Amino acid sequence: MPSSQVSLALFVPLIAKREKVDEVSAFLGAGYDLVQAEPDTIQWFGVKYADHTPPTYAIFDTFRAESGRGAHLSGKVAEALMANAGALLAAGPDIMSNNILANKVVEGAKVGVGLRVLLTAKPEKVDEVREFLTGALPLVEAEPGTLVWYAIEFPGTNKFGIVDFFADETGRNAHIGGKVAEALFANADAMLVSPPDLVKVDVVASSVKV
Repeated sequence: MPSSQVSLALFVPLIAKREKVDEVSAFLGAGYDLVQAEPDTIQWFGVKYADHTPPTYAIFDTFRAESGRGAHLSGKVAEALMANAGALLAAGPDIMSNNILANKVVEGAKVGVGLRVLLTAKPEKVDEVREFLTGALPLVEAEPGTLVWYAIEFPGTNKFGIVDFFADETGRNAHIGGKVAEALFANADAMLVSPPDLVKVDVVASSVKV
């Protein structure tokens, strides 16, 4: 089944100043062009949280090795982000490193919408949540409309996440109504401190290699 040999990622929420929403969208669009010059940035997504207050964007990108992640953090996208943060953002950016536990990536996927799901495991359930996420991959692989899917862990914490992308609302709704979501919510009370924090996102720009 489609997958990518990526093991590391960055998740960077961006809270936009209300009057700078269009400029942040344009910045992410320009980021797509810059990231094409980074051979070790394997997948890159710029997204906007749907119907969210305050207006929030995020960058999620993946790497095969720490050298690639380090090169990205010292590269032109990160440089431009930090140079423009004061003008465009109300706070941050908060750059969070994470490990990829499992993934499904359809090469060249054209994605338009996605989901960002954050999970906080009960301290005694960290291993169980990790196993649940890695074990969910076969269910995701059986979903033709789920084009890109990552299970991630924020190292040194009890926090995990799912980041996934779809061509359109049909694929996203099928996933939300599918077996992974059903199993997650069925086990949430036993495994998690609080219910899954799910946000719908719209893709501003993406680059999907494998």
